[in-house]
Amino acid sequence: MRTENRVVMLTDIKGFTAATSRQTRAENARMLALHDALLTPVIDAFGGRRVKTIGDAYLVLFDAPTEALLCATAIQDRLWDHARRVGEAERIEVRIALAMGDVRLDDGDVYGEAVNLASRIEGEAEPGEIWFAEALTWVADRSRVPVEELGWRSLAGLPEEVRLYRVARAAPAAGESAPYAGIGLDLVAGLAPPEPQRLAKAVTRRRPAAAAASSGPGLGLALRALVALAVLAVLGAGGWWFTRPAAERAIRLGNWEDARAAIDAEAARRGADDREVLWWRGRLELARVDAGAGGSLRGAFQAWSRAVAAGSREAAEALGREGHAEDCGRRRQAARALADSRVREALGPLESIAAAEPPAPEPDGPLDRLKRAVAGDGRCGAGDLARQGIAELEAIHRRSVR
Repeated sequence: MRTENRVVMLTDIKGFTAATSRQTRAENARMLALHDALLTPVIDAFGGRRVKTIGDAYLVLFDAPTEALLCATAIQDRLWDHARRVGEAERIEVRIALAMGDVRLDDGDVYGEAVNLASRIEGEAEPGEIWFAEALTWVADRSRVPVEELGWRSLAGLPEEVRLYRVARAAPAAGESAPYAGIGLDLVAGLAPPEPQRLAKAVTRRRPAAAAASSGPGLGLALRALVALAVLAVLGAGGWWFTRPAAERAIRLGNWEDARAAIDAEAARRGADDREVLWWRGRLELARVDAGAGGSLRGAFQAWSRAVAAGSREAAEALGREGHAEDCGRRRQAARALADSRVREALGPLESIAAAEPPAPEPDGPLDRLKRAVAGDGRCGAGDLARQGIAELEAIHRRSVR
């Protein structure tokens, strides 16, 4: 277990519990998949690390308060943009709460006062809004994120009142305008508009392991435990606190050379094989590919494979998501990159990819075998690569324990 100073973001969907009682299981799954498709690329763009998904709730960690707040505005603006393109039944509204402080990371779960505080604030926040604790105002760049004070509030389970703030909405403009004026969303380069037809295709491949992701008991207890509020510790996060947002911002704006320079500077300080450096090199390459500005998909995934081997959870999760991409080539390369990391942390994403594409049935006689050899069986093969990778990793583990 390790302790880190982080910004905790919690989100949940307005009226989700009531909706689940009216909808079929398939309709509920589709709503959650649509929610994922809308939020995940925004969270990734701002360097957020989604630790847990509990039903409709996300728990995301950020290094930098300003980036966390900008990400929250981008989420709300993207959901607003989606809502104006669909009927009322298809709209998704979320409330977002943030807190900052020390958290304890243990086996894929997160605990601590910042988690507890964020969960209390989330219970008070209004749909479409972004509420947060006072500690973020001490270190966030308020010239980039306008805020307004909500005052002192009594929150359930806390012995003392807490001073709360929210991100100020933009002044209404002529015609339709996003609630937060794009201050975060406009920074995300290469993000396609939330067209319903495009999202419908993405939804078919989303949330392959949703049930497993939501089953961890530790976070549920952390979110619901009645824990007294302690003094939030606002600690410095070192040089990477500042370098990471610089690289991130440059990537979002499409300033590839600036991003490369920021990553190179960090590599000179931390080493070329540092997991954070490798993670950002992969991010840069993939962003260039997605923007049609060169870049190498293979290079991105190879960097992430090395990052996974060095202990990067972000890289493992990113390759896992790419293993469910619409493009077959991406899925295959992601599976191979995870296997090439040769560490047990890759097993979870590989198992998810394998489950999404089960093995082909045995050929029905010699003629069927010949037809498959000539024309193929119409499958991508990412699942087979994932199963091969799982076997390789398990063999490596068996040898290591002898």
